[in-house]
Amino acid sequence: MAKKQEIPMPFFTGDWIRCPELRVLPPDVRGLWMDMLCYMWESVERGVMVMPNGQPCTKEDVVRIIGTDSSGSTDWLNVLIENKVCEVREDGAIYSRRMVKDNLISEKRRLAGKKGGESTKAKVFIPKAEAALPTPQQQPDEVTDPPQLTPEQQEKVEKAKKYKYAEYVTLTRDEYTKLCVEYTEESAKEMIDMLNNYKGAKGKKYKSDYFTIRGWVKDKYYENLQKNGYRLKMQNPEPSGSTEGTGFRDTL
Repeated sequence: MAKKQEIPMPFFTGDWIRCPELRVLPPDVRGLWMDMLCYMWESVERGVMVMPNGQPCTKEDVVRIIGTDSSGSTDWLNVLIENKVCEVREDGAIYSRRMVKDNLISEKRRLAGKKGGESTKAKVFIPKAEAALPTPQQQPDEVTDPPQLTPEQQEKVEKAKKYKYAEYVTLTRDEYTKLCVEYTEESAKEMIDMLNNYKGAKGKKYKSDYFTIRGWVKDKYYENLQKNGYRLKMQNPEPSGSTEGTGFRDTL
């Protein structure tokens, strides 16, 4: 099995030569920084000084790994930090801004290329595979609870919900309210009673009890008022037209 090729660390000579933060440092400190860059490139978290288990290296850990400067001092790390050559994260980890930034860009490009390659492979190979081979039986998806309705959706459901205002008559709350507003609640109840008696006697069904009441039931109700001078509850009315509008004889 071939060994996986390691990615070499890029080195930008122009940045190194012209970086003002580096040029003010003595050569031995710059050399120690180069050692740190190599360790951060090989780190499990690229660009950050961490242990193999991912724990941030303390300043003492870094000095123990890299060493001291030419005078034997360990203050060189503080000099790098104070001159903004490297940064310290909230968790105490020391890192290279440039290396972390470049690694993030590289990772995004790698993921974008992977998605593009998968999409291309799907377009090229999936149709052939489907034509040549039967679709394998898939395991049923895990059953999960449906998401809860939003307040707006719940409001729509409640608005469309119908209630029994008589044994055979169902209306939404809005429909019943409209009947009460337009004809008074007493008249609305009598019209509902008329339709209920008729449906119970004839076994009739209507797509909308609301529009049926506003149609022939209303007409019959006011016809009874005109004839008798009072509200008459009809036990078995004779419709005089369609189920949705004027008259109802054709529905018999």
